[in-house]
Amino acid sequence: MPEDIQSQDGVYKRIATLVDSWLENHKGETFDLDLICRQLEIRERDNRHNVVKKLSYEVNRGKLEKSNRIYRYIDNTIKYIDWVNADEKNTLDIKWPCGHEDDCEFGFAGHIVVSPGDIIVVAGQSNMGKTAFCLNFLWENMDNYPCTLMGNEYVGTKFKRRVKRMNWKDPMNGDGTPKFELIERRDNWKDIIRPNNINIVDWINLGDNFYQMGVIIDGIQSKLCNGTGIALLSIQKSAGKSLGLGGGFSEHLASVYLSIDYELLTVIKCKEWHTKNPNNQVYGFSIVDGGTKFHNIREMKKCPKCWGKGYTTQGKCDECEGKGWVDK
Repeated sequence: MPEDIQSQDGVYKRIATLVDSWLENHKGETFDLDLICRQLEIRERDNRHNVVKKLSYEVNRGKLEKSNRIYRYIDNTIKYIDWVNADEKNTLDIKWPCGHEDDCEFGFAGHIVVSPGDIIVVAGQSNMGKTAFCLNFLWENMDNYPCTLMGNEYVGTKFKRRVKRMNWKDPMNGDGTPKFELIERRDNWKDIIRPNNINIVDWINLGDNFYQMGVIIDGIQSKLCNGTGIALLSIQKSAGKSLGLGGGFSEHLASVYLSIDYELLTVIKCKEWHTKNPNNQVYGFSIVDGGTKFHNIREMKKCPKCWGKGYTTQGKCDECEGKGWVDK
């Protein structure tokens, strides 16, 4: 064999080995030729051609898939689910926020089934009760489950003043330590998700990158898949919208999806329930005592006079005072 051919073959083998190593460390990712060459620091034209040759080989043998200029690593591993031996009674006895002073509760309490790994999403307009819901959810469950509360707006002094009003339960253990973790977190929430805890994220702020919401939720759920915990995620939504920022991407992976407007809570989605289907139920409520306590929770129905619009041909509906909903 001519020496130059032997030399070329040796160069290709070395580059093919580099590509193999790179692919092993980037499973599940998509990439193009420029990306892999840049990360492998391959700049010469002939060597880039060797990378193309190696990638084409992997495409032909089914290890990679190519669409236009984009390559995708094909993952043929299969994870079988043992549903036969699964414990169908493995659910969490979740307690939902309620009114302790007037003994009221949301009608779905005791009916929604929550299993390990589930995602609960609470979407609400700014300053309409998302944080109150999150803190009350924490208060109702911290005695029975390990809990982690992470957020981007909590300050120690303000948090302490607020929860001192939540006097129906003591947030401290007998040894003087809190019954839950309070963590400041603004991004990459999945990195610190506790697989066996109730994880409460208040709130997920993606700015203009709301299209990433589905990826964020998927990442959080992936950290729960081998544990006994769940996650309650609070996200922003716009007035007049039923879903939070990210639209359907914020809903797809949720087992329970609740939408909060001014003094209204709507069950947008509940995948599993016991005896009473809570989907599309709407509840009115008030939040009192400095935004800490739920009060006067009751089921609502669309106003029969304006059919939920809040106005008639004469203007603002006097039956529902423009809210579109009346007590059921």
